[in-house]
Amino acid sequence: MTTAFKPSAAVVAIESHRTELIDYINRTTDALIAKLAGAPSHLPGVKIPTLEQAQDPRNKDGVNLTARGAEILYRLFDDGAGYNRASKALGITQTAARNRKGLWEKQGGLTRTRVPLDIDE
Repeated sequence: MTTAFKPSAAVVAIESHRTELIDYINRTTDALIAKLAGAPSHLPGVKIPTLEQAQDPRNKDGVNLTARGAEILYRLFDDGAGYNRASKALGITQTAARNRKGLWEKQGGLTRTRVPLDIDE
């Protein structure tokens, strides 16, 4: 007879701490890269989405991001969001956020061409 493993409160706390540290490392590394690349710290006319705007149903078609959702996610990356913050904001997995961050970087990261959104008005 086997019993299911139940992680102790200490293990859960340590895993939570690990996630927070990874998010911190991602944010600070992104900020340092942006500083070294000379990216503008303020992008005129481009707004960073709020949590409410990130959770808008128009951002997803089922489990997939729409074009609007992808731009919302990219703007979170523009703001220095790590995988954890971005995935929680849009309700996607960290793996999906990591894959999208790779696409964001291929498009130029902070220097990419931004798609106008209704939140910019």
